[in-house]
Amino acid sequence: CCCGRLIGQHVGLPPGISSSQNDKAERLAKNDSLSEKWSVSKHTQLSPTDAFGTIEFQGGGHSNKAMYVRVSYDTKPELLLHLMTKEWQLDLPKLLISVHGGLQNFELQPKLKQVFGKGLIKAAMTTGAWIFTGGVNTGVIRHVGDALKDHASKSRGKICTIGIAPWGIVENQEDLVGKDVVRPYQTMSNPLSKLTVLNSLHSHFILADNGTTGKYGAEVKLRRQLEKHISLQKINTREWSLPLSITARANDRLKRKIPAQCTLFK
Repeated sequence: CCCGRLIGQHVGLPPGISSSQNDKAERLAKNDSLSEKWSVSKHTQLSPTDAFGTIEFQGGGHSNKAMYVRVSYDTKPELLLHLMTKEWQLDLPKLLISVHGGLQNFELQPKLKQVFGKGLIKAAMTTGAWIFTGGVNTGVIRHVGDALKDHASKSRGKICTIGIAPWGIVENQEDLVGKDVVRPYQTMSNPLSKLTVLNSLHSHFILADNGTTGKYGAEVKLRRQLEKHISLQKINTREWSLPLSITARANDRLKRKIPAQCTLFK
């Protein structure tokens, strides 16, 4: 199917469907796809989330926990921010650091890796920032994870690092299904799989679902809108100021919007 699943894997098909029936259904779906383009709005059905709680990462020589939620790809940013501040009890950040980059694994020169890691951690620690990444254990996100791991080994306090990833590309996603649950999660990746594991150094995950599997893209608009919404929030700067020329001064009720910084890697 165009969503990335076999026909027999769709919700709502009768159990015990035979392989011949499945093959026939696949041929019919292929013919249908020639006449009608598959779309999220036409070919998926919205339902209440069935996956949220706490992940307990297994393996890797360390024990980390992270809160997570599976949401629709078109969830309103104000609802997500409410979840983060009320349910996850996160304080609004004074700076939002958004890290973007390729998903292909690559090596950084040791000196550059050190500069990147130290700069990222220092910016987050000195400003009370949130770090946004793609959440999975590939590409530039692995280097973010390495920086967080080095920071955690020195016991300097946890940094709020939020991974926003497509639900459909998460390896072992079935282990995360359950409401308000604590789930063990294996971080060993399968080199033959088109899916990928979550990075275990993150503190929170928002997993965007648009009904597809094995495909990226469900998270793009959701992340962009959430970052914009957060940047428009007002924070009290009476007892805190950024070393930036935009810092304003007013009475005891001084407020300003949350600045956002984007870090890009090719």
